[in-house]
Amino acid sequence: MNQTPNAGPHPERIRARIHEGALHRVTRMYTAGLADVFTEALQNSRRAGATRVRVTTHEVSGAQAVAITDDGAGITDPAVLLSFGENGWSEETVRREDAAGMGFLSLARRGCTIASRTRSVAGWRVDLTPAHFLGEEEASILPDEDAPRPHGTAVRFRAEEAREVIRRALENAVRHYPLPVALDGETLPRRDFLGNAVHTEAWRGLAFGVLNSGSRYRDEPDLNFHGLILPVHLPTVHPVDGPAWSVRADVEDCPDLELVLPARKEAVETSFLEEMREAARTAIYRAMAKAYTAPVLAFGEWTRARAAGVELPEPAPALRPWRPPVADIDNWLAGPSPEPLPGDALLMDADLEPPEAQALWRAAERGGTAPRLFEADRRFQGYAWYDALPRVADVRTDVALGGEARPLADFQAPPDRSGPSNEPLPRPEAICMRLDVENPDGTSETIALDADLAFAGEAWAWLADVRPLVTAGSGIEAAELADLLRDAWFSPSDEAGADSWETQRARFEEEALHLAIGLLCSEEEALRRTIACAVRRELFWLIPRDRAVTITVRGGKIGVDFAEGEDVR
Repeated sequence: MNQTPNAGPHPERIRARIHEGALHRVTRMYTAGLADVFTEALQNSRRAGATRVRVTTHEVSGAQAVAITDDGAGITDPAVLLSFGENGWSEETVRREDAAGMGFLSLARRGCTIASRTRSVAGWRVDLTPAHFLGEEEASILPDEDAPRPHGTAVRFRAEEAREVIRRALENAVRHYPLPVALDGETLPRRDFLGNAVHTEAWRGLAFGVLNSGSRYRDEPDLNFHGLILPVHLPTVHPVDGPAWSVRADVEDCPDLELVLPARKEAVETSFLEEMREAARTAIYRAMAKAYTAPVLAFGEWTRARAAGVELPEPAPALRPWRPPVADIDNWLAGPSPEPLPGDALLMDADLEPPEAQALWRAAERGGTAPRLFEADRRFQGYAWYDALPRVADVRTDVALGGEARPLADFQAPPDRSGPSNEPLPRPEAICMRLDVENPDGTSETIALDADLAFAGEAWAWLADVRPLVTAGSGIEAAELADLLRDAWFSPSDEAGADSWETQRARFEEEALHLAIGLLCSEEEALRRTIACAVRRELFWLIPRDRAVTITVRGGKIGVDFAEGEDVR
């Protein structure tokens, strides 16, 4: 095989270096926003040992002149300002904080003036433009009697932003900063990053603070690096019931934590970071163990806490009572609170659609089985009490009509139908709902429930395709049946041209009541109720509340008579 010869000789060894072309890109290392400028300046002040920082603003030629002044140690060698990657910090500071020596690049696009004085070096000043940061021009160091006294550093720059914007950016930068900062003489408010914690503990140069105030959004800052807050995605533990428990970390002296340089807006994914997250989770478990009432944990979370050396109490046998789902999924209710389990409790592990579930609930209430039914919650799998519960794995419905019991599926509308399929069927003699129960020991049993109602028809179908089956001896009222139809099938349209939810529901309830009346009442009674519904819908608002009205329709003519002075209340 022929190989292409090298274009030229290559070195035997190579070493990392910074190409001078990188200088022309330094203005891109920061966004040049006020947030970066204030953050970097404040971090430099803190590292320099400052005890306070003053920020002043005043208007010059339509812009704001901003000055950030501290009482820190000052800068001995001005050359470090343009020697990117080099800094004047002590070895200890560099080790503890991984100081990058690039903070002044946040001002590379804006330009700035730096004035400084140390205990041993007289005051000096340098005016830096973007050309200086790009290495295109040399900057002159000038003596400055106005440099901060007795020592410190002042950073001045021009800001096109409004003063309100400047104030907001500075307030955000100092919110969790360890030193007092004043803006034009007013000390800005600060807050303890762990101030709302219910439990705090130290770990490898960090302080963990555990909060039980609920869930947080994914990229919410959970680490405070001396006033710079950023997300490192510390864990959140979600109890089965109650608010979520989360954790924050405050950096004290943690050289093992690596942040992406130069802006430090995210953490480097290292093995230390994984250890930190696991330690934070354990801190949450310890906080839970101290709580007056320990939260109820899923079995997997509970065993994880035990593996971490934190003993949390096993939750008592309690589950939410089972309630049937409704078709209007946007209006599902949370359901009742967990209750202690009776000795004959059954887990509802069958996946039922709303029509079948609504019919089952009615049958279970009639037969006294409803108090035994509880929602299955697989988060509890593994606890001995949960694994010992029998489960309702399936529900079968048989309908007795004409002396013959047949599966409910036999009463579905034929696939080749034309027009509505809910023409009334003969009312069956009996309906039986059978719960197939699986026991923990591998055996099974069947619980039979005497029902007076079942729904034939596909779930999530139109009301015109629903076929209610009501036994001949049922005492169900038309309004009750209409409510069940609504719960089992009403699912509003969210299309742009659809009516409001209220209008759609009202129309559905009216149609459901009409269907229920036609099924349960005689022809004459159904007609009478239908007319009454139409009057209530269309005319009721016209009729005076304190007068009786008689409407007569005969031979195509309509008569309306008022009963004078009659009190109809």
